[in-house]
Amino acid sequence: MRDKIIAVVALTAAFLGGYQFAAALYGEDIAELRADYATRAQSLEVKYREKERGYAQSLVDAWEVRDAALARADDLGADLERVRKQAADAKRRLSAAAGGTCNAEREQLARCTDLVERGADLVRRGVELSQRIAIDKDAVVRMTK
Repeated sequence: MRDKIIAVVALTAAFLGGYQFAAALYGEDIAELRADYATRAQSLEVKYREKERGYAQSLVDAWEVRDAALARADDLGADLERVRKQAADAKRRLSAAAGGTCNAEREQLARCTDLVERGADLVRRGVELSQRIAIDKDAVVRMTK
């Protein structure tokens, strides 16, 4: 009986020793895996931060290009104002001229001047809309590249 107890104790001790040895090996493996995962996560974070900076810079560049294009569109507004002023000056000259037999032609010319002003305004609106759409489209394309 005593031999059996000694054998059971020896087997239990061998089992516990083997278990602790395996647990130590697993602990080392787990520590290595954690360190490997940490370095991989850090390198991925650096990589994604660089991509994020690139995307942010492309966004800034696209907005700068958009703003420059909108500034050019505003310059066209100055040209439109010049045409309007010329039409208004022509209208004033017509109304200031002493009339007589040309009243019908003056009325037609005044209506024509009004049409030119309205047409210039419509052209300005169309140009602004088309440029804004084109500028926004270009900005979106640049941001997504």
